[in-house]
Amino acid sequence: MKILHIDTGKEWRGGQRQALLLHNTLLAKGFESYLVANSKGELVKKADKNLYSLSYNNEIDVFYVKRLLKIIKKHEINIIHSHDAHSLSPGILCCLLNSQLKLIHTRRVDFSINKSFFSKLKYTNKYVSKVVAISDAIKNILINDGIDANKIVKIYSGVPKPHQPDDVKLKEIKDEFDLKDKKVICCVANFADHKDHKTLLKAFDIVNRHNEDCKLLLVGDGPLFEETMEFAESLQCFDNVIFTGYREDVYNLIRCGDIFCITSKEEGLCTSIIDALNCGKPVVATSAGGIPELVEDNINGFLCEIGNFKQVADKIINLLNNNDKAELFSKNAIEKGKEFSELKMTENYIKLYSELIPADFK
Repeated sequence: MKILHIDTGKEWRGGQRQALLLHNTLLAKGFESYLVANSKGELVKKADKNLYSLSYNNEIDVFYVKRLLKIIKKHEINIIHSHDAHSLSPGILCCLLNSQLKLIHTRRVDFSINKSFFSKLKYTNKYVSKVVAISDAIKNILINDGIDANKIVKIYSGVPKPHQPDDVKLKEIKDEFDLKDKKVICCVANFADHKDHKTLLKAFDIVNRHNEDCKLLLVGDGPLFEETMEFAESLQCFDNVIFTGYREDVYNLIRCGDIFCITSKEEGLCTSIIDALNCGKPVVATSAGGIPELVEDNINGFLCEIGNFKQVADKIINLLNNNDKAELFSKNAIEKGKEFSELKMTENYIKLYSELIPADFK
């Protein structure tokens, strides 16, 4: 089987990371996998094998579709796998012009597809063979929106096993941000509205009144980075809030933290939480979207109501003051993280691909 992955995003976020992980793991397993990425995006800078860099303008860009069809013909592609909402329409158009193709789309966000007739049509037309939901939360939303349950397959996102801790690099980070002998709350997330950093900052403002030696490490960038920093400046805790910006050394930054915390309003699953689990970090998070499928309340972390900063603060303080509970959560976190590997994710996709392609083409 020959798979063409399409992602049109310009940013480097969880979806782009997942598309690249799947593509690279398929290649490592000996499959013919090709990746089309936005020429103006971050993904083209990180992929280096079987990569096509294409300019993308909009969902009905005829020239973009023509270029896709050339790639499909050249490599005799039989499966298109679209990884973001904007790449689904070009995938549908390719299938409309080539009846031999099968189209799979991975849905990574937990909001309704019923915002418009066009949005729903993209998922209900006959050219989309399967829709992959990365969590039960997303699957249930799709079913409630009228998508046939038989058309939906749940495949959890997966991440690589983290590298072994590097004490030298960990010390460098702690020195860089003055984290030595401090309690550290870490959050890795794009600065976007649905991540709701303001709730986390308001929670940390309360935490900081109880523990002035506590630091909040905010890792990432995004459209609301400056606005969030301005909001933080208005709080008493500002001097103990660290904005790292975009970083490549995410695992080491997570390991510098005592607790991982994220306060999203919406969340398909959240691979940053999986990274934290793999690093053995207890998690305090809101119960948005697929997060409860990762964080088991009072087992490997605490779940809080969306937007309830006082509850988030209370749970963080609880863990900071209870070493035994934090250690138990840490052990349970590592076990939970094992369920979400990129190898398991890839195996599930291979199974799905195989079900769609006749034996003669495998």
